[in-house]
Amino acid sequence: MTLSPTPSPSRFGSVLTMIRIIAAHGTRRSGDIAIHKADAFLGRMRPELAAALRRVEPVVPAIDLPALRSLPERSFGRAYARFLDDNGLHPFVVTELTSSQVMQRNLHWARYAVVHDMFHVLLNAGSDLAGEAKVYAFTLAQRISWVFWLYLPLAIVVMPLLAPHRFGAMVRGFRAGYAAGKRLPMLMAQRLEDRFGEGLEEVRAGLGLPAAGRTAGLEAAARAA
Repeated sequence: MTLSPTPSPSRFGSVLTMIRIIAAHGTRRSGDIAIHKADAFLGRMRPELAAALRRVEPVVPAIDLPALRSLPERSFGRAYARFLDDNGLHPFVVTELTSSQVMQRNLHWARYAVVHDMFHVLLNAGSDLAGEAKVYAFTLAQRISWVFWLYLPLAIVVMPLLAPHRFGAMVRGFRAGYAAGKRLPMLMAQRLEDRFGEGLEEVRAGLGLPAAGRTAGLEAAARAA
């Protein structure tokens, strides 16, 4: 079955397009589904963020995962590939099924989907709930979208219920992530993918992030703040 992209001038139009993509491709086009879902249900971009993202075109780069796996062991790209492999994940991809009109309205959501797992690596945040709390707080502080604040009360209630024994780690991760996000410039608007060949600790140092061994110190500072 052939499905051509259809411009979606409204939120309802994106819902219909999302349904058509799922009907034709199932979840194999998860990037296109995610963009249309964001267009239908999530917030629009702040003008200053839109301007910043124009400097990182393409917002959704082509990422060669096999090539990243062949990079030196301590490189940023190798660490990113390892994080994806360890968690059964894949680089974010958007195809021709997403119109340029929809894409332009949702550049921030597309870019966030690209860099989310890079944030995990750079922040030394695992894929567990404590790691997700750290990245979530970092995202809040970076002011990517007001929608993250809207879901914060739900996250505060649900996450401790899912892993009560990790509540302390979640709080420490949240504080450290928020402190890092407030301190650093907008990382989503930087071409992090251009630094895959560099050493991970070099990239962290260049961005103003602590080395992996010093993360505990950052969390302790956040806890005392």
